[in-house]
Amino acid sequence: MFDIIKEKIGSIFNRRPQSRPSLEYLDEQDLSRFSEQDIVLETEEQIQEFLPEVLGQALARTWIDNRFLEAFYEYPEAILERGGVYLPSHISVEFKKEEKSRPKVVVYEKGNKKPRKILELKLIMVAEE
Repeated sequence: MFDIIKEKIGSIFNRRPQSRPSLEYLDEQDLSRFSEQDIVLETEEQIQEFLPEVLGQALARTWIDNRFLEAFYEYPEAILERGGVYLPSHISVEFKKEEKSRPKVVVYEKGNKKPRKILELKLIMVAEE
């Protein structure tokens, strides 16, 4: 009896196609990078021009990837560097997520007195028809 059941189950699995998509190309990609090339930002003008796009990508990823959210919350500058984005040492990045507000990233220039805000970015979803 057991052999008959085993044979019938085997015939069911043999009918299904065994082809699977090849995903080996994913191993060659570094999905944590923000760009194919390193981005080295040295001036405030470069930061204003290029960093919003990178931070937009990071904010979008925090919505869908909990591990990235936790890492970016704790170590935003290190995550940017691991992703190929390099900032001057006098620039700091802070990720803020308060209970009832949208997540945001604030970029500061460290100075002698208090830090000066250079850039603030929030990601807002908008539904359109």
